[in-house]
Amino acid sequence: MIFIDFDGTITENDVGYEMFKKFTSAATEPIVQAYRRGKVNSLDCLTRECEIWNESSIDHTKVFAYLDDQTLRPGIEKFLIELGKLQIKPMILSEGFDFYIDRILSSHKLGNLERVTNIARFEKGRISPEFPHYKFGCLECSSCKGYHIRRLRPPNSCAIYIGDGHSDLHASLTADIVFARSHLAELLEGAKRRFFAYGTFHDISAELKNIRQIGLFAQSEKINFCRFSERYKEKIHKLWESGEVMSYVGYPFGLGWSRARFNDHWKKLLRDEQAIYLALEDNSGNFLGEGKIAFPDEDGFCQPDMKLLPEFWGQGLGFEAWHIILERIGARWPEAGIVVTPNIENSRAIKLYRSLGFKFIGDEYLWEPPESDFGAVPVCYRRMVKKGVASGKNI
Repeated sequence: MIFIDFDGTITENDVGYEMFKKFTSAATEPIVQAYRRGKVNSLDCLTRECEIWNESSIDHTKVFAYLDDQTLRPGIEKFLIELGKLQIKPMILSEGFDFYIDRILSSHKLGNLERVTNIARFEKGRISPEFPHYKFGCLECSSCKGYHIRRLRPPNSCAIYIGDGHSDLHASLTADIVFARSHLAELLEGAKRRFFAYGTFHDISAELKNIRQIGLFAQSEKINFCRFSERYKEKIHKLWESGEVMSYVGYPFGLGWSRARFNDHWKKLLRDEQAIYLALEDNSGNFLGEGKIAFPDEDGFCQPDMKLLPEFWGQGLGFEAWHIILERIGARWPEAGIVVTPNIENSRAIKLYRSLGFKFIGDEYLWEPPESDFGAVPVCYRRMVKKGVASGKNI
């Protein structure tokens, strides 16, 4: 799913900000700067901007003339046509008000775009704001875009966000892939969050082709996380047949599966709607390993997984890969706990999990391999649990 900011993203200007500044003779500027410094939240900022606006006598015809003069960011029309061909419906997420967003979209024949905005009656030059989404979100944003992404996207879909400003931060942390410019790019650089820079929608269209071609799901500094596809099938098979990779999970000689058994299992993975299976590549396209984002079970716990080829061990890639996997779980299910089950003899994995915030809980368990898996050996393991990022969920 693709989510798009409106002010300064679809439009070339930050329309709401510039509109309040223009028609109040910049009287709203101090409260906006306080918001950008984190001194007030966006609800208080927008409420105060409307109060300042209503202290003046503003000619609504001049406001409409200003709105009708707004231009769109180059390439947006072609971008939307391309999405239509791909049967992707974009969703606008904005903390701006519907009265000016609707007018601008309609004037450019884009009134059919789905959108979530704040609401305001604009009558006789006065603005009466409403914030219907505030109480459901983070209570910092007037309409938290991160909350909307979580509620609107299927959890197994990749969420792409396109934005430019301070109000886009929560959306950018929730989305899997981000296109950013201006203030948002600065914020994400400070947060060390990967993003694609853009100037126009022509840039986004070009990059989206590559994203779809490789099945990109998420990125870190050194790793691309790509959806399982046929181009990874043989590489995954090789990974699972490595005794060095599989020794701590009870298969010191690799899985030893027949080709028919592997093919059958592979088909099931591609159809699985309760997990996201990811091939890991470096920036040059070299295959590193695989990861899995498992959906929460009935008790509210996810059990993800990650494996790297031995030649990439000891380079910090395991920590980097696990960090992104945990981040993507937290973005989807903030209250879910996360469980891993390391072999008690796998000191390297246990050290890694501890560095990521996992803690041991419960007794040791013994896993016995199926009799059909020749060469497999029993494994003694313990559970390690990490709390959910929102609720502190634990067993």
